[in-house]
Amino acid sequence: MSVTELRAACRVDGVITLFYYADVSAAARWYEQAVGFEKVLDYGWLAIFRIIDRAYVGLVSGEVGSQQPIAGVNKGAMVTIATRELERWHRHLVDTGVAGVESHLQRGCDGNTLEFKLRDPGGYTLEFFQWLETPPGMRVDD
Repeated sequence: MSVTELRAACRVDGVITLFYYADVSAAARWYEQAVGFEKVLDYGWLAIFRIIDRAYVGLVSGEVGSQQPIAGVNKGAMVTIATRELERWHRHLVDTGVAGVESHLQRGCDGNTLEFKLRDPGGYTLEFFQWLETPPGMRVDD
């Protein structure tokens, strides 16, 4: 089966990246109030936030979920957000007083992007970036 046939036969309706927390309530407040993501579901032990249409980050209590929070700063995963409004996102997070926002934009991805990073209350990295020249296949209109 070709990739095109597979995509037609096996539809994907959305993507949810799940992170696990000792204090899921603190993480949920941060994503909603500091970052400004839309909370679309809240079970107390699980909160899901829409990043864009059909792409979400889910915050799960380590006391209930199938995984456990990982101690330390290297979580082995991060949420990376591609945006053409990188400077606005950076200004919003700095103006909101979000702790740990890098003070300036820097080049990343071998010089192909501008980016900044910050850590959420559980230590997971949130990266915002903008392609300097968007590669084929990564364009919004592709």
